[in-house]
Amino acid sequence: MESKLTLIQQGPFRSFVYRDYRFVWIAATSSSIANWMLKTAIAWLILEITHSPVLITFAFAVFAIPSVVIGPFAGVWSDKYSRKKLLVFIWIVSSVCSIILGLLVMADFQDIWVIFLLTALIGSSMPMVFICSQTYIYDIVGPANALNGISLWSLGLRLVGAGGAIIGGFIIESAGTYLAIFVAAIGYGVACIAISAIRHVDARGTPDDSSVFENLKSGLNVIRGSGLLIGVVILAIIAEAFGYGISAIFPILADEGVFAVGAFGLGIMNGAFGVGGVLGSIILATLRNLERLGALLVMVLMISGLLLLGLSLSTYFYLAILIIGGIGLLMAGYDAFAILIMQRSAPEGMRGRLTGVLVLTFGIAPAGHMALGFMTAALGPSLAIGTSAVIVISVTLLVFITIKKLRSLQS
Repeated sequence: MESKLTLIQQGPFRSFVYRDYRFVWIAATSSSIANWMLKTAIAWLILEITHSPVLITFAFAVFAIPSVVIGPFAGVWSDKYSRKKLLVFIWIVSSVCSIILGLLVMADFQDIWVIFLLTALIGSSMPMVFICSQTYIYDIVGPANALNGISLWSLGLRLVGAGGAIIGGFIIESAGTYLAIFVAAIGYGVACIAISAIRHVDARGTPDDSSVFENLKSGLNVIRGSGLLIGVVILAIIAEAFGYGISAIFPILADEGVFAVGAFGLGIMNGAFGVGGVLGSIILATLRNLERLGALLVMVLMISGLLLLGLSLSTYFYLAILIIGGIGLLMAGYDAFAILIMQRSAPEGMRGRLTGVLVLTFGIAPAGHMALGFMTAALGPSLAIGTSAVIVISVTLLVFITIKKLRSLQS
């Protein structure tokens, strides 16, 4: 029995030894399956109502735009207040909004601006979930197991996300969009129950009576004073806009003008992206010590750019699926390396604030989503994806050349 425990403690699933980590993981994965199912449902709903590439990508942008406003403040709140109470509140709001949206769809309601408003309210939960989860993980498992904890967290999100996207597409085709949205509401409820079981006491820095804005300013000052962290934020914007952002035009690729694979094919594309992320997270979870974190971050983005170029040239659906899976795998590496650099660079009690600045890129990225939508409408999907590839490769290379600390950063 002791040898089995030792094997677990030293193996790729060692973070699951910690009770509270298990509940963080369950909550995050439940929320993830709800997010993916909801994104698939909303994208298909907007496609059916408008058939507009711009409005479809705008739906994805609306889901992430709240991060611009909420992201940095969410970091401050996670440092100052109870993370458990914050997460319970936002998942209750997400569940209620999903139920309302499902009822509107059942009633054949087609005012897309009301749909966008509810989507934005649900999307406002994303920065808080991300920041609280990351700070919880780092505090619970410690710096030595941080890469493992982050990778297993990412693995869970991607694993159930892949299933959520595929199942969501199947539910939409077989039973209707409204049912997929109701299932998403249940997912948020499960997350709320799981996070309530956590016993961990939040770590705090030196107590002070500073306002939220003063705390936010202190976090931004840490970023501004570090060329390394500025570089990470720039790369994060590129990854979110044109790496993760490529999923914003999956509905166009699934439509009759390109691959003609319908809602189920859209689910397969989203699922392939998630499965690739699962494989990437599994690989990362088996690793212990990594050197040259900065160079690794640059490498995964450079290869992602090359795969985007390949996707722009692909005329076969299943080849496109393989490429999309590869991009998903590399995005798992981006996630782990960017988060780890931020967490390790943060002073005690400020991990939430620094992670909040990283989450800010989730909201800035929709500009890339919208750019993809306009480029797709003007140039077609192939040229739009090819242009994205050039942007990713060029900016990544420029950052790598100009920021010395990023090139020399060790684990």
